[in-house]
Amino acid sequence: MAWRNRVEVSYGALRQNVAAIRAAAGDRAVVAVVKADAYGLGLERCARIYHESGVIAMACATIGEADKIRRVVPDARIILLGSPLPEERHAAVSGGYEPCLSTLDEVHEFSQLASPRAPLAVHVNIDTGMGRFGALPDEAEAMVREVLSWNSLRLAGISTHYPMADRPEVAGAQEQAMTSLLDRLPPLPGDAWIHWHNSEGLLLRPMSRTNVVRVGLMLTGTVPAGCPDPGLTPAVRWVSSLSLVKRLPKGHGVSYNRTKVLDRDSVTGIVPVGYADGYPIALSGKGCVLVQGRRCPVLGRVTMDYIIVDLTDLPSPVGPGEPVVLFGKQGSDVLSVTELARDAGTIPYDILCGLRGRCEVVGVP
Repeated sequence: MAWRNRVEVSYGALRQNVAAIRAAAGDRAVVAVVKADAYGLGLERCARIYHESGVIAMACATIGEADKIRRVVPDARIILLGSPLPEERHAAVSGGYEPCLSTLDEVHEFSQLASPRAPLAVHVNIDTGMGRFGALPDEAEAMVREVLSWNSLRLAGISTHYPMADRPEVAGAQEQAMTSLLDRLPPLPGDAWIHWHNSEGLLLRPMSRTNVVRVGLMLTGTVPAGCPDPGLTPAVRWVSSLSLVKRLPKGHGVSYNRTKVLDRDSVTGIVPVGYADGYPIALSGKGCVLVQGRRCPVLGRVTMDYIIVDLTDLPSPVGPGEPVVLFGKQGSDVLSVTELARDAGTIPYDILCGLRGRCEVVGVP
């Protein structure tokens, strides 16, 4: 069957990746980060699989995402990684979600919304260099002590976030700041989590002082650039089909603005995927796709609905309906998400989260 725009998510690969991550984490528990529709792979489907595969909790960015997780995995622990809006705080408490707090004002607000009969689990977030959420280290001790003073709150964890896990001088300074803070704190609950490993941090700095890791990209089977592969299996493949095949003469222009003029008589194919679907316009004239297991260059400008590819060097004639792989495996070759992102001058997270619009996301074995 010919597919116009299909994103295939392998259930089996997702489970294998959880197992590989748990092995890499050693005695640390694993939190699955499923924000942004589980990085484009489908939040509900992924949440069920990750939960069944032994992750300790899910982490997301919004109340809406948390609600979706709760519907499909009612008994999951769900962490809200950012500060809920003031209007969302009651929903966070009533949903039993675990917010990451950045200020004393948030501590006070949640202590009033929660009840001693059902203390709310909260995480104190520390800003050690990300400049996003979190209290500065010299403010964090007071926050932790304040959380511990309320019987309506339970200190579930202390966290920070790497902006550059691949820069030892930056990551090391963050870890030192956290270690210094932890040494100054009063005794913490025995089940409190210490967590700041993300995917890159787990692979590049495995000895850091944590008991829980938070991973997202690795779950998709994507190895972060510059990191060792812990045995991940690519879990997502983006496929399409040729909708038209044409012969064009030498000297003919291709796509908008004639950024490509053919230097030979060519066989070209139209693939019905464009930047409206998440195929980066930055790949204009420099991306490629797989057809018959061979790499076929993208010619000229990526357009809203289509890309044009060069089929001239294929070993066999092709016609409409011929399978095309935008990333993933075909034959003996693989176009990885990491490679696509590199050629587009972006990061794998952007490619995966950018799958949208007319992409049909389906589960496969």
